[in-house]
Amino acid sequence: ETLARAWAESRKVRILHRSMRTNALAEFILKPYFIEPNAIGQSTYVIGPREPDDALRTLKIERIENVELLDEHYDIPEEFDATSLLASAWGIWLSDHDPVEIQLRFSPKVARRVSETRWHTSERIEELEDGGLLWTATVAEPREMLPWIRGWGAEVEVLSPPELRDMLLDELRRLNQLYSL
Repeated sequence: ETLARAWAESRKVRILHRSMRTNALAEFILKPYFIEPNAIGQSTYVIGPREPDDALRTLKIERIENVELLDEHYDIPEEFDATSLLASAWGIWLSDHDPVEIQLRFSPKVARRVSETRWHTSERIEELEDGGLLWTATVAEPREMLPWIRGWGAEVEVLSPPELRDMLLDELRRLNQLYSL
């Protein structure tokens, strides 16, 4: 509620946020530019620059442990466009790098299911001779797609980028090591 009020009133907030990677708490000042719900995981995110470096951050609201509304106001720059910013995101993750083209080959067994849903605004689908399909999209951060790709199991093959394919292969190797003990 405090975060939504800060966004509505263009007021800075002092946030205590728990890192997903390190579990450490960090305190900083944030200018909430946008609040975005995400259906995957039924989560909500706040996007805005963090002081003092003014680097744009996307924070999962559920990881915020404390929010203090400050008296200091800010202006959202005219060039900030949340729709454009999130256009290449798979869900909510942004990247400092250019978006990456993802190519997946789906088996004939799941081709119909894949093609009946619009998964991403940039997606392109090509039907293959064997009844499968080639699915292509341009995504800001490919790692964010991993749970979705894993969900298709053996019915999907990552063709590119090689780094995404390697991430999944590394996971399989670790699983093989874990269960071969």
